[in-house]
Amino acid sequence: MSLLPPPALPNSRPVNQVNPVTPAPKNTSFTFRTTTWQADGFGFDATSGEFFTASPTALLVMQCLAAHQSTAQILDCLTSTFDVPRRTAERDLESFLAELTTLGLRD
Repeated sequence: MSLLPPPALPNSRPVNQVNPVTPAPKNTSFTFRTTTWQADGFGFDATSGEFFTASPTALLVMQCLAAHQSTAQILDCLTSTFDVPRRTAERDLESFLAELTTLGLRD
């Protein structure tokens, strides 16, 4: 079961730059709401028993949200991690955040 589609970042590819929020190293996890996420995008919600998967982009956004980053900081992280124009990242982030809100995963 997928959490939800990741923001559409066409032709995105990882680049070697320093990120404002460093993604979780392998074999570590973080919690976003009631779901614990692994660095590989696997999520488990212990309260509901549901399993989820997230794209690298969605995972990075949720890591930033869990770290209480602002929208501007999340955009900085997205554009420094993926080869994507800031305007495209901004549009897709707005859509993803709205979907998280609709699903009750964000206030």
